[in-house]
Amino acid sequence: MKSKSLVIVSLLLVLILSFTASDLEASYRTLQQGMDGRDVRELQENLVMLGEGIVIDGKFGPATRRAVINFQQKSDLIPDGVVGRQTWNKLKEAISFDVHKVRRGDSLSRLAATYNVPAQVIREANNLNSDMIRIGQELIIPKTALGGGIDTDLYDVKSYSVQRGDTLERLASRYNTTVRTIKNMNNFTSDRIRVGQEIKIPQLILNMPSSSNVQPSSNSSRNSSREERNTRKSEYIWPVRGRITSGFGYRIHPITNQRHFHGGIDIAVPKGTPVKASRTGTVLSSGWIRGFGETVTIDHGDGIVTLYAHNSRLLVRPGQRVNQGDIISKAGSTGVSTGPHVDFRILIDNEPVNPMEYLD
Repeated sequence: MKSKSLVIVSLLLVLILSFTASDLEASYRTLQQGMDGRDVRELQENLVMLGEGIVIDGKFGPATRRAVINFQQKSDLIPDGVVGRQTWNKLKEAISFDVHKVRRGDSLSRLAATYNVPAQVIREANNLNSDMIRIGQELIIPKTALGGGIDTDLYDVKSYSVQRGDTLERLASRYNTTVRTIKNMNNFTSDRIRVGQEIKIPQLILNMPSSSNVQPSSNSSRNSSREERNTRKSEYIWPVRGRITSGFGYRIHPITNQRHFHGGIDIAVPKGTPVKASRTGTVLSSGWIRGFGETVTIDHGDGIVTLYAHNSRLLVRPGQRVNQGDIISKAGSTGVSTGPHVDFRILIDNEPVNPMEYLD
């Protein structure tokens, strides 16, 4: 088993490091708003895996453009919303592996918990003979542990028997996924499948507004303005009660020591504290999001989403209806975090707003 794991990790690293700019130029067209197709679907899947709140529909709409701009800003690229060679390159790097520079206090076990990757996988990816790491050392952190596996609650894996007329492209379209994701799940090296073959299909189960044309919620109209929605302060409750250690706005990140925009509030509480839904809604996602750790997002209709990050345990699943005050998770310190707390965020039309203006 160990040798098999090492082989898979090695193959993953070879593929990552050999993926050059010329490969990208040959395989990917430049994408922008108004376009559609398989490559748009692949773009959207990459963005979802990086934590963006969009669905995979193959249509490059306003929400997809905003997600691209957000990624470009984080990646020090020109935030123009156009996906050219540099953006494709950064996306491929972002979904394949993290590069972590060891800081004081780091240990292999802590990094394994932070990135949700087994310590053995980190050792093998970096050819480490022991758990000893040194300050300033740069480590490769594979994103999907053994390479290619889907390890997120964003997908519901279905068993499927291939029927006459099926192709990977048709199955990807039917199950709201991509050819690449099906191939990764089944370790396929080609697009060929045969009638009667048993395969696994990872179906995206996020219940989010369309990235191209956001449809009105059945419970409310999207014709209301943001100003009107800003007055609904009494509709939200605190997810937990505790000391606010970081507010909304620009700050110096406690781990990276870089100035960045914090899109929510951090509320310090003991590990295991019950986290409550701030408002009634439907769970969008419940799983690991890079940086945020174990995270729950809830759709409240009218373009409003709340996010609860860094949990130690998740108690709800995507698509589940929750009432205001329901316990959805247990607080923790997963992801990039310095201690147990809840990072609570409110987003309106995919834009973060100050939660303090909504909480009583």
